Amino acid sequence: MKRMDEKQQESQAIKDMVSLVHEYELSLIPDNNELRKRYLLSDAFYQKMDQMIEGQKKMARRKKLRRFAAAAAAAIVVFIGVTHPQTISKAGQWLIRWYHDHISFQFVEDTGNIEVPRYELSYVPEGYRLELDDYFVGGDILYYNDEGQCLDFSYGAIDDGLEIDNENKDLLKITGSRGEIIYYLRAKNPESESSMTWISEDGTLKFNLMGNFSQEELIKIQEGIHVVK
Repeated sequence: MKRMDEKQQESQAIKDMVSLVHEYELSLIPDNNELRKRYLLSDAFYQKMDQMIEGQKKMARRKKLRRFAAAAAAAIVVFIGVTHPQTISKAGQWLIRWYHDHISFQFVEDTGNIEVPRYELSYVPEGYRLELDDYFVGGDILYYNDEGQCLDFSYGAIDDGLEIDNENKDLLKITGSRGEIIYYLRAKNPESESSMTWISEDGTLKFNLMGNFSQEELIKIQEGIHVVK
């Protein structure tokens, strides 16, 4: 009986010790007000997260648009060729269609199987970092800055077709430094993205450059695009 009492006393002592340890540990935890001060996330953190999320959404939308354009290219050419044959004959290599929400570039000749080389940018504006360099049968290169603004360069076989957002933009035709014709979609709002579209000298590849830049800066980027050695 005495031994049983000793065991109960030991068990109770252990429980009391554990309880004291827990109470001590709890006393070290700051109160709610102090925790809020220590771990409250700043507005800059939330802005950065919003920019990252929006950047991922933009990237997904760009890929989806290009996949749609590639899949629909053949059907679009056939449809327009039947209904507007004069338009095709007057357009030369490019068939350019202006819709209310996008501009469509289509090549009107079959170029056959084309091996697309890999390209890179030798000039990138300060503050932009590489986020994607995707290359398979064509390429897609994306740079982002801390504000979530994107520099987007894509290229591929000319017969894949291309569709670009034209909302609140003017279409200009300019000449590049190598004599190439560049179709420049200039944003009316300086905060929006502008784009440049052109084809290779042999007429087999298409290029599209897009970003929130002036015409001069886009030209500077465009002139620095070259084949990876």
